[in-house]
Amino acid sequence: MRLPVLFTLVIVAISAFAGWNLRNVHFEGDITTILPEESEAYRNYFGQKDDFRDFSRDITVIIQSDRLMTASGLEDLRLLQLDTAIDESVQNVVTVFSAPKLDAKTGKIGNFFPEEIESDEQARELVAEVLRDYPQAGSLIAPEKNMALMIVTLDAGLLSANRGDGENAGDGYESYRHLREMISEVAPQDFQVLYTGLTPIGSTVVSALISDQLRLTLIGLTLGVLIALFIYRSAVAALICSVPPALTALWSLGLFGVMDTPINYLSTVLPTLALILAFADGIVVYYRWQHSNAASPDVRANLAEALQRVGPASALTSVTTLLAFMSFLFAPGSALKSFSIIGMGVVALAFLAVIIGLPVVAHWAMTMGLIKPGKVRKPAFQGIGRHFVGFVWPRPALIAMAAVAAVVVLSFVHSLVRPEYLITDYLPKDAETRQAEILANEVGGRAQIFLSIPSADKTDAFAPANLDRLREIEDIAAGLYPRNRIFSLLTLARGVEGEAALANLSKGFSEATSNERNSYRSQDGSRLLVSVRITSQQSIVDTLQQVDALHAKIDGLEYGKDVIVTGFEVLMAKEFAHLIDQLRTSLLIAIFLGVAIIGVASRSLTMAVVALTPNLLPIFSVELIVWLKGGVINISEVIALTIAFGIAIDNAVHVVNVYRTERRGGSKPEEAMKLAMHEVGPALAASTVIICTASLVTQASVLPMVPVLGKLMIATLLVAFFSNMVILPANILTLKRYLLGRIGAKPSKGAE
Repeated sequence: MRLPVLFTLVIVAISAFAGWNLRNVHFEGDITTILPEESEAYRNYFGQKDDFRDFSRDITVIIQSDRLMTASGLEDLRLLQLDTAIDESVQNVVTVFSAPKLDAKTGKIGNFFPEEIESDEQARELVAEVLRDYPQAGSLIAPEKNMALMIVTLDAGLLSANRGDGENAGDGYESYRHLREMISEVAPQDFQVLYTGLTPIGSTVVSALISDQLRLTLIGLTLGVLIALFIYRSAVAALICSVPPALTALWSLGLFGVMDTPINYLSTVLPTLALILAFADGIVVYYRWQHSNAASPDVRANLAEALQRVGPASALTSVTTLLAFMSFLFAPGSALKSFSIIGMGVVALAFLAVIIGLPVVAHWAMTMGLIKPGKVRKPAFQGIGRHFVGFVWPRPALIAMAAVAAVVVLSFVHSLVRPEYLITDYLPKDAETRQAEILANEVGGRAQIFLSIPSADKTDAFAPANLDRLREIEDIAAGLYPRNRIFSLLTLARGVEGEAALANLSKGFSEATSNERNSYRSQDGSRLLVSVRITSQQSIVDTLQQVDALHAKIDGLEYGKDVIVTGFEVLMAKEFAHLIDQLRTSLLIAIFLGVAIIGVASRSLTMAVVALTPNLLPIFSVELIVWLKGGVINISEVIALTIAFGIAIDNAVHVVNVYRTERRGGSKPEEAMKLAMHEVGPALAASTVIICTASLVTQASVLPMVPVLGKLMIATLLVAFFSNMVILPANILTLKRYLLGRIGAKPSKGAE
């Protein structure tokens, strides 16, 4: 307040620095980046790229056409395969025309399709023959759906795109975009073409993240201003309250650029969240200032008093939210640690924007004569504190005991909720990639489980000992999956008659491209691969059960301990489940740390105890809703609950802060609590309405998990508001009326 010009220049300088660094902001679409790199499942998955090949380069191209099963339709599909195969960005293309027709006597591989398909009837017969003699072709063509799949292997994939693999770093999405452009030019007009695979999914997520940032920020600011205008009924008040959030949004995005940390599907909500936090704290400060202006003519002194009175509580609320983000540091993986650090950073920036930005804007508003003392228009929610007082005062003990009972009962629900991951949950509902993923699942699925087996003979892929091992593994896998979804070298060798034919088959395999060979055998020949196609809509619980069932039988084999079961779905099933459980533990840690901070800040164990149930109840209540909806929770929902808790506990901080201020002023406990609820109630109601309304901006996101995150935050904050306006006062009054009375304690004016 003494150096407004200096701090104005500081704000301008920070904003200019943040704006300059916006050019460094970039986006990340790889879902695996949040997983712990040190885990065995993670190492196995990415080690497969070195042993065999990078399967993330595989793009599943889905073609639909009413004439697909005609002679002309199949010929156009064959031409499309040829045109795609000769493109410089493509390493390999597989369609139904690639289905191998084995001559069992000679061991030579031919083709099911002649050079020219003469009639529609012949076309249908050829497809039927392929599906009969080579059932695995069912994952490449579905006659009843007029649909064919083309598996295109690019020269760069998602793993190289996001992990800086030499000269190909960053080329994964570019190669994919080039593929789309090329196919759109050569494909017949009546071919509906859709794309899925890890690289298309990553590209879709990146596009959604980019479009979300501008949309969420602008809509969030607009909603906040409109709500502030509704609450204070003043355009000047709405303008003053909107400056800190605007600064916070800019500074938060600049922070991503400064730290060179990509915005991913988890961190995309952080700038909007910081904006919401700044609105909430700014509302409380402005409310106190407006209240003082109605009683005193010195608006500058009133602002200083408001900052002195509310500032410590705002600092403490920022600390509790920081603790919520800090809890993610306990989770494994560098990405979540970066999320934690960025999250703590944006919370700190939100606090600075309020504690510095709002007074500076208010100074210039006062200088221009826009703020005047005296009677002001009555803000919304003015009398809400009295209503809560009337409800709590007659029955505090009953409310306190009911809250304890509810927390105990709901804690069992906390243990019943199980983790879940579905890749389509991370794709926009109207995205063609999501539609393609669903279509691929209808024909068996694009996703794969890989079983990497040690070779018995490294010199010859088709050595009898190797085939025996493949046969053993395939038989085990066939107990869980359909045979026509299982692929290996045995698929090619099945039915071969005699050693000479097998030798010819081995020779033909050695002459194939490296991409084709490395889909079945490791680059050094030391391992063999069995792949199983599954649907990506399969629950991670089912996937884990299947993996456990595979290991239970494979481990009994002589070489069983050296068999590696991996794949994207296996990685997600193992690590997402583990990660979500760890994050839920971090959530409970954050709750107890937050409550402990209240006790330390207030120098009162009593305040920590009474704040526990009001802040556990919102989390457990929302988990009850999640359990009733299906009993599963994903990583975005756990993070939403943790962040929501960090915001929700702010209510308790403000109630305790004003209560203790009144106690130090000489008020008795009941009178101090009444005054606290009368003063804090309207501000908390206003901030809750603003946060919840501003959180509605998440519903504008095209990413499905962001609206879910917003809904959970809103539900948590609403329950938290009522629990801290009902249960927290009831707990304090109960302890004062009964517990202290029973031991004959007479609390002093300032001691709790």
